Amino acid sequence: MTSTRNMVLTLLIVAIVCSVILSFVYSYTEPLIAETQKQMTLDGLKQVINAQEFVEIIPDTLWRAVDSSGMLTGIVFRVFPQGYGGPIPITVGLDLDGKVTGVRVASAAEGLKETPGLGVKITEPEFKDQFIGKCGPAVQLKNDGGEIDAITAATISSRAVCNGVKKGIETYLNYLEKPLDKKCVFSGVQEFVEIIKDTLWYALKDADTVGIVFIGITQGFVDCIKFMVGVGTDAKINGVKILYSNETEGIGVVIREEEFLDKFKQGYPETITGATVSSQALINAIKDYITRYKEYLK
Repeated sequence: MTSTRNMVLTLLIVAIVCSVILSFVYSYTEPLIAETQKQMTLDGLKQVINAQEFVEIIPDTLWRAVDSSGMLTGIVFRVFPQGYGGPIPITVGLDLDGKVTGVRVASAAEGLKETPGLGVKITEPEFKDQFIGKCGPAVQLKNDGGEIDAITAATISSRAVCNGVKKGIETYLNYLEKPLDKKCVFSGVQEFVEIIKDTLWYALKDADTVGIVFIGITQGFVDCIKFMVGVGTDAKINGVKILYSNETEGIGVVIREEEFLDKFKQGYPETITGATVSSQALINAIKDYITRYKEYLK
């Protein structure tokens, strides 16, 4: 009986001592591990965009990239689309125009489970570098209407990367925007009161409501068009600003020009020759949004 008690007591003492030692070791190594992981994350972010510093917006998911003067140069986000063998960890950089600056796919050592010799080729520069400079619908396989070549015998993995990058762009694109200057579409206003979060505001002057400002989005010829509009209580447009568009260079991009946007102040303009789809999409969308928000103009 005494022998059993001694054995139990000995085991208890050993367990306590081991717990104390493990606790000490953990408390010593935890900061080192955390610092190492932080440095590895920073190195991964720098691989997809050129920036001096990264400001975390969503933990382990989204960062703002800034230069040495603190100016925004783009964003970096992480996505985990489902591939052939499991989730694919991807880090993507975007510049201020919403174009991809770099794509980093995690290695097998970091958790990638795609087929060796086939699916793992999504980590190679020949595949990843195709995304650089592209945005919107171009970030799809050529078979899906985009501009990315799939890896032979690894279409599922290739498509998963494209879908993940494209979805990430659509989800985080708004974080590229600088603080909105609503006065650029409604001058002379002293205050804007939010009605619908990040979407609709009352425009106030001398404590009186003189109109509204809203943000809308519509589909253009190539990609979505995001815009901001100021409207007076008389339903007349005070100003229009394009926040994002990726329309055809030299043609659809003319919807951004002040000469065209200023025409909304006199009424709805005619469509632009050579950019009919883009201009008509914007005109129709503004009409629809004003109808939708007309109750706030009363």
